[in-house]
Amino acid sequence: MENWTYTTEERRRKKPRNLFLWLLDKVLAVVTILMAMLLALMYLAPYIPPKASWIFSLLGLVAPAIYVLGFVIFLYWVIRWRWGFAGVMLLLLLLGVPRISLYYKIDMMRHYGEPSYDRSALKVMAYNVRMFYGDDGRSTADSLAAFVARYDPDILCLEEFNDAAVGNVRFDSLADPDYRRVVYSRDGEGTQGTTLAIYSKFRILNSGRVDCINAVDTSRTVSVWADLRIWNDTVRVFCNHLRSTHIKSDDGDYLMNYRFLTDTARHEKLRSILNRMRYNSISRSLQVDTIARLIAATPHARIVCGDFNDTPLSYTYRRMSQGLQDAFREKGRGFSHTYRGFYNTFRIDYILASGEFEFLSYEVPAVEFSDHHPVFVRLKYKTEP
Repeated sequence: MENWTYTTEERRRKKPRNLFLWLLDKVLAVVTILMAMLLALMYLAPYIPPKASWIFSLLGLVAPAIYVLGFVIFLYWVIRWRWGFAGVMLLLLLLGVPRISLYYKIDMMRHYGEPSYDRSALKVMAYNVRMFYGDDGRSTADSLAAFVARYDPDILCLEEFNDAAVGNVRFDSLADPDYRRVVYSRDGEGTQGTTLAIYSKFRILNSGRVDCINAVDTSRTVSVWADLRIWNDTVRVFCNHLRSTHIKSDDGDYLMNYRFLTDTARHEKLRSILNRMRYNSISRSLQVDTIARLIAATPHARIVCGDFNDTPLSYTYRRMSQGLQDAFREKGRGFSHTYRGFYNTFRIDYILASGEFEFLSYEVPAVEFSDHHPVFVRLKYKTEP
């Protein structure tokens, strides 16, 4: 009797082909090619000015979703033993690893209780307070003042500040009397008419504002700065509020619930949303170019705070953070979001600092006095007493 031995290739030919898997492989092959292109273009988003191509800003906005989907596709090809497609996806995913720490920080250390900090640690808070209006339309000035008092920051940067809160109650009268403040209002209407404020327990030596006027953006003050006397040195603090995307809650609901797939007026609605995103991303890039040049030219140590209205994988973030440390990247844990919307996926509020500082902690308190969460950090200054 003869013994027959089948090779792997012969066994594969003998095995009936599963039509469903064959079709799924073909579909996923096309999806993989498209996903590979999206990942490659997404990684370019921080380097392409929106005025050259605003589509890159859109890719940076949805970067986490693209990356996760790319990882799922990679796992599919591993399970299917298709190493060509799996290898391409793995290479592209590895290229994104350095950027993951901008969104998610793996914490391998165990933490027992609350850490203690000595008195020399500087406490800084940045918060978009939405004109001191809560979700129900009522004033949050008193609650927010009590919240600030509990954290007791040495430096407090507020965006969308209302100099006279609801009921003509000034926030100053509710805040710590030790604060000195710098407040500059914008010209214009709506969100362009809001105010930026810096409160400091350190002596304010000088202050100013950064106006941005160009062919696209007609708003005025997008940043204020203050030189603070911290011990024996001068530190310049920037408080920023860059152009919003102006995507409203009903726009988010429209997109998140996929109504654009069935709505008869979907073309007009989508065109309105995309036109606003295009206009505002270009405007924001022009603003950040102006601010970034001033930050880079500052001869002092720098702390840069505020609502950038853009994600970490964006032209805005790259320009603003050049030469600076990101508090979340240094001391954050897990996934952080600062905007209360779009399923809590966006980190658009930041605290950055120059190399003269060392970040000690990073926290985003889950309070709901605004449509943003505050960012609270502790820093150690190189010339601490």
